[in-house]
Amino acid sequence: MPKIKVEKIIKADREKIFNIVTDFESLPSKFPQFFKSVKVISREGNTITTEDHAVMAGREVHQTTKHILTPPEIDDVYLLSGDAKDSRIVTTYASIPEGTKVTVEGDFKLAGKLKLVGFMAKGKIEKSVEEVMDQFGKVAETS
Repeated sequence: MPKIKVEKIIKADREKIFNIVTDFESLPSKFPQFFKSVKVISREGNTITTEDHAVMAGREVHQTTKHILTPPEIDDVYLLSGDAKDSRIVTTYASIPEGTKVTVEGDFKLAGKLKLVGFMAKGKIEKSVEEVMDQFGKVAETS
C-alpha cells in the first residue's frame, strides 16, 4: 500500500487555488486529461461527496469520494468506492511569500485496475499527482 508525499509551490493565492480545486463539477472541463466526469451527489456542511470518472496512474477509474473541506487550508479526501477504496488523500494549502505551497499526502489501498500497476505504484501515483498539480498551477497562475 503506497504512501506518497508531493509538494509544489504555485505562484497564486491559496484561496484562488483552493477554489479551483474544489469546484468539482468544473474539473472535467478545465482538466479533461485527468477528470472525465465529476458529479456532486451530496453536500452537508463542509463535506461534499462526489462520483468521479478519473485517470489515476495512467488508468481510468470510477470512484466515490468524500471531501472534508477546511477552506482554504485543507481538502481531506476519503475514497469510498472504486479501485482505490479506503485510500485517503490530504491536500494542504499554505500561504508563503512566493504564493502557495501545496502538499499532497496519500495513503493508497489499491485493487482492480490500479493493483495492476504493481510494485511501481508509488512512482506512478506520485508522477500522476505531480502532473495534476502542474496543471492546477498553470490554471491558477494564468487566470
